Formats: sequence, structure tokens, C-alpha cells
Amino acid sequence: MKRNRRIAVLCLASMLSVIVLPQQISAAGGDLTKELTITASSEKDYKEQAEEAFALELEQDGMKYERTEIRYEVIDTKYLDKKEKVIEAANPAETITEGGVEYILVEFKAPAEIEQRVSAYDDYDHPVTAADVPATKDTTVTDEATGEQKTVTCSLTGVSPAGTATVDNVMTLTFGNYDAAYYEWNGSYLPHNDQTPPIEGYEDQLLAQAGAAAGSAITNCSWSGQPYSVDGVMYRDAVANVRQPVQMYRANYEGLLTTQDPDAPGIATYSGDDPDGRVELTVTATATYLPIQISYAPYILAGAGILVLVALVVIILMTAAKKKNKKELIPKER
Repeated sequence: MKRNRRIAVLCLASMLSVIVLPQQISAAGGDLTKELTITASSEKDYKEQAEEAFALELEQDGMKYERTEIRYEVIDTKYLDKKEKVIEAANPAETITEGGVEYILVEFKAPAEIEQRVSAYDDYDHPVTAADVPATKDTTVTDEATGEQKTVTCSLTGVSPAGTATVDNVMTLTFGNYDAAYYEWNGSYLPHNDQTPPIEGYEDQLLAQAGAAAGSAITNCSWSGQPYSVDGVMYRDAVANVRQPVQMYRANYEGLLTTQDPDAPGIATYSGDDPDGRVELTVTATATYLPIQISYAPYILAGAGILVLVALVVIILMTAAKKKNKKELIPKER
């Protein structure tokens, strides 16, 4: 009986030593964090990159750590695709916002201008070429769109004949021997006349002397000034009005007057980021690591199992001992 009790005590002591003195392994120190900046095209992309970059377990300064979480912060979003918006506007704004997207004005086409052709000319009564006349001519016209008077600078387009015109010229005649019975003019002797120069019958000769064109005519002739003496000879001047046809030459000019209606809309083109298109995300990923702690639960469970086993053994041994004692107390028959 004493032997059985000794065995039970030894079993119980062994069980307690397992429970009370387990092999404890624990990590000292605080948490670890690792940080990484990632460029990705989507949330799935940057999470996959972070999962691959951060190890599940790591060792530092002799301590083992396990990853517990990864936190993400999107610090920049760059939209790689653009979307365009075109509207009609007279005075477009630099930016507009629609559907949460900000659009920036990139181009503005003003409304079509109203064009008004302008022409001008200068006439000359003598032959001229393009080199003889001005290259430009300013002319004032009425703007057909606004009714305002505007000055337009026209450019020379060429010189061309412009028909004939009748012009009046004045030629001077000088009569000698004014104080004699006959005047002397160009080798001819004309009868004295104090009222009117005696040119009748000499018109063609006068026109030829003046170089007048064919078809010219003297319309009037009169004395000019008083008689005067030169070297003892008396003279008197007369003026003749000559009407003659001349060939005209025209310098032609053309210009363009452009007017823009301030109320007419133009075409404004805007560009904005496409939130539905490709993006480039810049993300800060932070992984947190905790020291690896050895759990006591397996040892406690093992100790509890051993305790139950030892208790059963003790009960069995005690039961066997009782039975044995009873048998020894029963007297043997003789």
C-alpha cells in the first residue's frame, strides 16, 4: 500500500512540474514598422505590390517579428487620360467644372468675321506706271455690319487706261510790236486790236504750238497785263483757254474690311482629366510587425490532460489497494 501511494505521488509531482514549469519563449521590445512608396495603376495593383514587398516574418536584432497589418495612404493621383468638351461661347471662361471634373480652356475659335471688300482709285491725265504711283491708298467707307465710318488701307492692284477726259488748260501768247499797226507773233503779222487779241484764223497754229491733242479747241483768249518794252520793242501778253481731250490712266486699289460680331458665339475647346481612364497612383504603404509570442495554451492543455491521467491512475491504484485490504481482512476457513 505504501508503494502504491508513492507511485501516485510521483505521478502527481511530474504532472505539476509540466504545468508549472513550461518552456517559455517570448519576444521583448516594441512594434516595428516598415514604409514603402509605391507607384501603381489601381488599388489592387498597389496592394499586391505591398504584399509582395513586405515579408510575413522578419528578424531584427535577434528578435523575430510577424506582420500584422498593412496601412495605405494615397498621396497623389495622376490621371493619364484626358477628356474633351466643346461648347459655344462668346466670352468663354478659363475653367469650367462639370460632373466633378475641372476643364481648362485650351483653344478658342472666334466667330467667323464679316468681310467687306473695299476699292479705291486715283486718276491721272498723263501716262503713269505702277512705279509712278503710291503703293497704298487710305479710303474711308461705311462698315456695312455696324454702320460706322472706318478707314481702310488699300493696296495697289495695277494701273490701266481709263478712257478720255476733257480738261481746260491755259496757254500764254506774247505779241511784239504792240504799238504798231500790226502785231508780230510767231513770224506772222496780225492787225492791231486793243480789246481782243487777234487770233482768229490762227487757232490751229496756236494749238500746235501748245502741243494740244487732236480735238482740242481754244475757248477764250484775252489780254493779260499791260504792254511792256524790251530793248525798245513793245510787247503785250495774252492768255488763251484751251479745252482738250486727254487720255486718262487709273491706279486701282483694293482692301478688305473685316468686322466681328461681339455677340456671335465662338467655339471653345476644354480639356480635363478623365476619372474613368488610366491613372497613376502614388501610395505610401506602412507595414506593422509585432514580436512573436509563444502561447502557453498547449502547455496548459497538456498539463490538464496529464493531471486527469494521473488522477485516474491514482484512483485505480487506490481502488486496487482497497480491494486488497478487504481480502486480507476476511478470515480464511479452516
